Amino acid sequence: MIPFFDDFASRIPGWLDARGPSSDIVVSTRARLARNLRAFPFPHHAGEVELGTVFGDLVRRLRDLTELKDGWLLDMSELDHTMLEALQEMSLAGPDLVRDPANRALALSEDMGRAVLVNERDHLRLVAYQAGFDPRAALAGVMALDDSLDPTVDLAFDPDLGYLTASPVDLGTGLHISALVHLPGLVLAGEIDKVLNALRQLQFSVKGLAADGSTVRGALFRIANLMTLGRDETEIVDDFMVHVGKIVIYERSARDQLYARDQLGMEDLAHRSLATLRQARLITSQEAYDHLSNIRMGVGLGILPPLDHAVLNRALMRQQTAHLQLEAGRPLSGREKTAARAAFMRELFDTE
Repeated sequence: MIPFFDDFASRIPGWLDARGPSSDIVVSTRARLARNLRAFPFPHHAGEVELGTVFGDLVRRLRDLTELKDGWLLDMSELDHTMLEALQEMSLAGPDLVRDPANRALALSEDMGRAVLVNERDHLRLVAYQAGFDPRAALAGVMALDDSLDPTVDLAFDPDLGYLTASPVDLGTGLHISALVHLPGLVLAGEIDKVLNALRQLQFSVKGLAADGSTVRGALFRIANLMTLGRDETEIVDDFMVHVGKIVIYERSARDQLYARDQLGMEDLAHRSLATLRQARLITSQEAYDHLSNIRMGVGLGILPPLDHAVLNRALMRQQTAHLQLEAGRPLSGREKTAARAAFMRELFDTE
């Protein structure tokens, strides 16, 4: 088995291949199950000895999981900070694991479409990713992981409440469904706040891409269900598909209306961004997100020549700081990061 970071620069998760439904607007869909062991306190209340015991037991069991047998099992404490940040940039690890990697692990399938995190906020977090907008396939993937767990694992479960979890919003099924959605049309049309407020009233969480979720970059939003108590998995997914599906429809309509009102302006926005990424020598992360957003919308509207959305997904991931530093093989200063990001974009888009 090749160590995970040995050919990291050439590895792209399968769920970024843009082959899923509505992949021009929805980058990916994620389903996550939270599970805990009955005999131990939740990770944020556990001592190091307890965390170590859980770590040893669960890592041993994960080695036998069929879905992960050709992938990787990473001991987070053996990774340096840049590697940990790269995993966070890929949405494969949360900030808690980056801050304190001791007695924590990440198991990944070969295509990185299935993952199990040990001792993050819960003892176990089972994750399945799908390209595009495909909540049902993501649910099937994560439930297959759940079913393949050793039946002798004694999980914290209450007959009335369901699975007991570290976060109250996960109590019940423990199911968290989310989608990374690109909404530049609604942003430019001034409709985004109204749409997002409506989602929040319907008990959905809406966050940006930054680690704290507060900063929106490139008109990308992560929309997720909030409550799981009193509903089964199918109900949660069906509700998610209906409401997020409406957002996809609104976004398409907003783009079409913007193009109808100001065709020249929309064409300029897309072509200017593509020209910038093909020529610029220094690019900040925020600039990269904004230009990639304009290009993605331009491709969707037919303004730009056909461009594989998988290329744009790759650009979104690889332009991030930790990825640039892993590619360079060393830490980069602020100016070196902007130069490396620009060089990556030129190489990527000069061939398209």
